[in-house]
Amino acid sequence: MRLSLLITAACAISGCTSEGSFDLVLTLPSDPELRPTGMTTVTVVLTSGDETPVATTSVLDGNRFTAGDLAVAQDVRIEVQLRDVSNRLVGVGEAAELVDIVADQKTVVSIPVRRPFVYASNGAALFSFDPTLDPTDTKFQGQVMGVNVPQVVVSVGGDRLAIVASSQLSVLTTETNKLVGVPIALPGMTRDAAAVPGTRKVAVAHDQGIAIVDIDSGSVVNAMVGPVDRVTVGPSSDGRLLAYGLVGRVQPNINPLQTCGGTSALVTIDVDAPAVVTPKPLPQPVSDLAAAPENVGLFATLPCMGKVVKIQGDIESGNPTFTDFATLERATVLAVAGGRVFAAGTRASVPNCTTPGGNPVACVPDSPTRCPPGGPIPASAVDYVTEGAHLIVQSIPLSGGMPITLDLPGRRETIFDDDDPAKQHAQVLQSFGTVPLDLVALPGGQQVGLVATSNYYIQQLSNGINVVLPCLDATTSDWMLLDLASSSIAQRVRTSCALVVGPADDFPNWKCDVPPPGERSSFGEYVPLSVGALFGAR
Repeated sequence: MRLSLLITAACAISGCTSEGSFDLVLTLPSDPELRPTGMTTVTVVLTSGDETPVATTSVLDGNRFTAGDLAVAQDVRIEVQLRDVSNRLVGVGEAAELVDIVADQKTVVSIPVRRPFVYASNGAALFSFDPTLDPTDTKFQGQVMGVNVPQVVVSVGGDRLAIVASSQLSVLTTETNKLVGVPIALPGMTRDAAAVPGTRKVAVAHDQGIAIVDIDSGSVVNAMVGPVDRVTVGPSSDGRLLAYGLVGRVQPNINPLQTCGGTSALVTIDVDAPAVVTPKPLPQPVSDLAAAPENVGLFATLPCMGKVVKIQGDIESGNPTFTDFATLERATVLAVAGGRVFAAGTRASVPNCTTPGGNPVACVPDSPTRCPPGGPIPASAVDYVTEGAHLIVQSIPLSGGMPITLDLPGRRETIFDDDDPAKQHAQVLQSFGTVPLDLVALPGGQQVGLVATSNYYIQQLSNGINVVLPCLDATTSDWMLLDLASSSIAQRVRTSCALVVGPADDFPNWKCDVPPPGERSSFGEYVPLSVGALFGAR
């Protein structure tokens, strides 16, 4: 199905009085279950070089709308966002190549438009989420069949999805959600992947280096630079596309008492001429990298310093330096899209510790959680949490400035007594630790997809004779869609809850409570490790 929309562009260059125009041809999937529906407004976003993105929103009148005056420019990136009457994003699209808006000329641009599917992988299967549906809808959650051991999902041009497995790359066409062609063999074990802006290529970080994969031709060019944990791609000041690899990724421990440390390095590869280079040491441990797709800008999260920084200096051959960009406690993952930097971290919990005799004592880095109790008796052990850990997400202008901060309430998990037929006897635990594992920014910058793991702990309760309540140690996994405009969790699926229960004399049997409808996994329990989205930025 094709929807043709005409946009009139006014000439905006000095001394020019004529007008140019171009047609946007939005190609929609023929399958009704994949096609965006209910759209009432169209937003066209134009990004050119280092300039601030320009967004124009118009009411959709049948198959036509007018975007108003558009500046004549070269190498323009065009995005399309379709929203319904409640302003919910129901369709996204992006031109596969950069476009020139030329006066006195008419240009036709074909843009694939799709529902804004979000994907999560647990390393064994690939799961999909449709944010345009109510979470209780049976089609809200899905599974992509025929995919073997997927590690990372990358959107390439919107009409293709690169599914990068442990040692191969498969291509899925988003028009039918079916795999096409034959898998492309990779030179190492995959750790991360990123799309190469404006191309049909993907940069794959693996245990031997960085591979540049052309998904159309199947060609693979490899730079054997040693193990690379994270990769991102962006332009250099001279116009070349560079792949930046993080060596020695350092993530914060889920236990907030554990000290943070390590060393990281940066390796830089020319996408068009990959070559072996020596990684350059970074001043502080880094957990993630993200490059701006159109502008010159490379950013990193420093989990031990609680910062988001911009990497500057002679990145390719000299000594990279850090410039403070934002403060974010336990900063862990980030992405760049639409002229903004999106980052996620964690506010640490406040644990309460006691001596073996049950007296309050200061918590120290080696204060353990002991469930079930056993082994050497520590001088200080974690008893429970007085204030739970919670996620923090920031959206920061690419040029710097005041961030939009979403400080989510601390999660609580209900653990119920399995011997109580009424299921009313329960313990409600605050989070001992939470770590975001991966993040993707959806088109428009309003929503962020996130996967995270959390730990909930409480020590056993004794009356001096019997153990009345056992110790409980639960680890959960979550997929979340966060809405920065409303400062809320728009959708959440708890994909797993693994519970360790210590011995008890009075109430020995406990289970994780079942999440409410709309937050339950439709495919059993699994632990998502990465997240991606159509037209999304990782």
